[in-house]
Amino acid sequence: MATVFGIRNVWHESTYPAEIPVRVRHFVWLSTGMFSAAALAVAFVSYTFTGAFETASSHFFASVLSGAVFGLTNILRFGPSEA
Repeated sequence: MATVFGIRNVWHESTYPAEIPVRVRHFVWLSTGMFSAAALAVAFVSYTFTGAFETASSHFFASVLSGAVFGLTNILRFGPSEA
């Protein structure tokens, strides 16, 4: 399997070879955002059902940490470009 494809990339307005590093950057951007949202949801569900913040604290810490990484990837412009 080749590492460079001559396809139209939906993340950018021009056509250029979509390389593996570009795909990895977009994957990191998307996965950190999704993990942050999922960890925050798990923290709220855990707090709702158990009533103790101690059980939800590790999930809440993971969501805050992942949210910081997601913010860093947004600052570094890992996500899609605005048209």
